[in-house]
Amino acid sequence: MPSIATVQELVNGPRHLVLKVDIEGDGVTEIEDTLVEVGAYNCREVRLDSIKGNIDIFALDLTWDGPTEAALFTIGNETAQTDFINLDWSKTGGQINPKVANYTGDVNMTTRNLGNGEKASLEFHFIKKDIP
Repeated sequence: MPSIATVQELVNGPRHLVLKVDIEGDGVTEIEDTLVEVGAYNCREVRLDSIKGNIDIFALDLTWDGPTEAALFTIGNETAQTDFINLDWSKTGGQINPKVANYTGDVNMTTRNLGNGEKASLEFHFIKKDIP
């Protein structure tokens, strides 16, 4: 069975978007996928306010989509077990898109060194911005 990432929509309100991501590795393939496709959520961009959950010994890179992707945040690391993650930027304005040329507003996710049986269960809280 190849590595899998399942994205579940927990909240899709007028401003708030909460997604739960479950990842399981096969030790062979990495995951490269879109976490937030803003067009599907009736907005043009999002702001990341918080992340909480657990991740095994691999890294999950989040990037802002565009012809040149811009780094958003890296969760976990490739050398040590990560316990419960509870990161909150909501009181400081969240993690915002730097809007590189021709940006899409989407958020991508890519794993690094995802081993066989390694897992993550993460909850992402986004704020929708530029709602038509």
